[in-house]
Amino acid sequence: MELALGVDSRFVLSADDQRALAQEAVALGYASLWTPVGNTREPFDVCATWTGSSGLPTGIAVAALSAWSIEDLATLSKETADRCRGRFTLGVGAGRLADAPIRIMRDAIAELRARLRGLPIYLGALGPQMLHLAGQRYDGAALNWCSTEQVEWSRQRVEAGARAGGRDPADVTIHEYIRVCVDEDELSARIAFAKMVMTYALARPGADKTKGYRAHFARMGFDKALTELESRRASGASEDELARIFPVTLLRRVGYWGRPEGAREAFLRLAEGLDIAVVRLVPARRNDLAAVRLAMRACAPKR
Repeated sequence: MELALGVDSRFVLSADDQRALAQEAVALGYASLWTPVGNTREPFDVCATWTGSSGLPTGIAVAALSAWSIEDLATLSKETADRCRGRFTLGVGAGRLADAPIRIMRDAIAELRARLRGLPIYLGALGPQMLHLAGQRYDGAALNWCSTEQVEWSRQRVEAGARAGGRDPADVTIHEYIRVCVDEDELSARIAFAKMVMTYALARPGADKTKGYRAHFARMGFDKALTELESRRASGASEDELARIFPVTLLRRVGYWGRPEGAREAFLRLAEGLDIAVVRLVPARRNDLAAVRLAMRACAPKR
């Protein structure tokens, strides 16, 4: 299993900061660097900066096709791969596309492969059909917010898809962001981490709870707790109030929050069954380079 590092724009970092963290990531033994992308090119530029300063492979996980056209995404990805000397991986997902997302992502990989020959392409996948498609046609499955049991459940479906496509399951990489919020103030870390979970797990008012991340968290046994939180939110509870009452036992199943001591051990437990486990950093009281260093050192492959 490879340990990688994931940093996003919630951390306010200069270009010099980005180069410094990439160089330190090499020294700490991280195998690659990853960032998500919204609808701008900035994360692609960050990937090029990271590789240019450290030599590490970099990747995007994931670019949502609800925010990008295939043509624009392919053009920018090819440019980034060239800047990274080929050491670049693109992750794509359906995002907010609600109409036939499986068909869209099945068609997408054919179009992307035609434009990005030789570039590894992962599929952001949560549910059984998307996981099956990842195994059948993509180079990897990019998981998110999984318990160890959910990782195993996901791998089984990816492997079944690979076999159905006449592929060796070992050729399909299982990748996951595992979020960690490291801070000397445990309460601040817990609140920040809970808010991050809720961003994904709570259904928007009126949304279908049987789809997307809400369904994903329900499959892991969170449904009762999320329903209670959604009810409290509808009654006027604030985000801070909801974060404070989010069940700690559930939070521990999908990530780590707390002091640096114990972060690496908890991360490695959650990483069982993965091929690439990404230490995805969540800011608490600070979002500067010092906060990045505290967390990346706490979870470092080399001790």
